[in-house]
Amino acid sequence: MSRSILGARVAGFALVGLIAAVALLDTVRGAARFHELGPLAPGREVPAFRVALLDGGAFVNADLVGRVHVVTFWATWCPYCRDELDELDPMAEAYPESEVRIIAVNREGGGVSPAQAAEMSRRYRDAKSLSFPIAVDDGRMAHAFGVGPIPHTAIFDRSGKLRRVHQGRVSGETIAREVDELRAESVEP
Repeated sequence: MSRSILGARVAGFALVGLIAAVALLDTVRGAARFHELGPLAPGREVPAFRVALLDGGAFVNADLVGRVHVVTFWATWCPYCRDELDELDPMAEAYPESEVRIIAVNREGGGVSPAQAAEMSRRYRDAKSLSFPIAVDDGRMAHAFGVGPIPHTAIFDRSGKLRRVHQGRVSGETIAREVDELRAESVEP
């Protein structure tokens, strides 16, 4: 075998070895950050957030403390989101406001500005006579929560800890059952 062929094979093996080493390193790094890749998981620390409420003021992470919260990310164009909001509205009226708060966070996306999303949300809320607060996200809250497909619903206990996450449509029965379980828990000091 000529020296040039032997040299080419050695170089090829070295290149394959280098590629394998880089792939292994990327795999190890990815595994170490796996928890950051999907939606915010129950028990993980809730990131700081601030979203504007349609009727003024803001919803911030400190507001989660004191009562059970159901926070659903939605958009006016999403039929599954609209179905879920229809089921959440009677719950918002049935639970005492001092114990349970339901908030719909609009994540219109698609290049729609927060002002446009607010107007679209206001029109939808008024047409459906929704009784719970609606916030408008510019994308930062959804990103912090790892929201992918919507609807995306997060349920928090009275200490503000994330306890349940639902990606995609979830039934009102499921949400009510989970809220009732959290309401029955004693508050940790």
